[in-house]
Amino acid sequence: MTSLAERAHAAAVFIRHNTAVSPHGRYRGEEHARTAVRLAAALGLGLDQITTAPDWQRRRTTPGEPVLATATCPDTSEKYVFLARFPIYDDEAFELLGPCPECSGQVPLAAIRHLADLGTHLARSPLTPEDLPHTDTLPDTFTHDQGHTSTCRYGETL
Repeated sequence: MTSLAERAHAAAVFIRHNTAVSPHGRYRGEEHARTAVRLAAALGLGLDQITTAPDWQRRRTTPGEPVLATATCPDTSEKYVFLARFPIYDDEAFELLGPCPECSGQVPLAAIRHLADLGTHLARSPLTPEDLPHTDTLPDTFTHDQGHTSTCRYGETL
């Protein structure tokens, strides 16, 4: 096991390196790298188990464009996709993305700040379309997320 100082140094080097080589530019590169470090720390994973990508569906032109971060379980190879809606704010919760019970679009199903939040979500039964009007477990962003299909009643109305 490595020391806290060694892990902190590795995180700093990771951010510096990924900021410099990012195909998305310096600022977006730093946002992606910091998102990866923050998610890895929250879930107790190594940085090699986190990948990031721009979120083209929820894109905007303001600073802090959304970042998708995929965490891969080292034991099962299961993948979990998280949305950092405002990656420039380190105190914002990640949103775990999964299929909408109504339209199957990839939408926020849980706010995740730490590993226990993910555990709580995974321990619940999957939601059904009938459950949606009666649940208080979904993030506020669920009802207006751009991941819903155009025919879903929970999708964003343009």
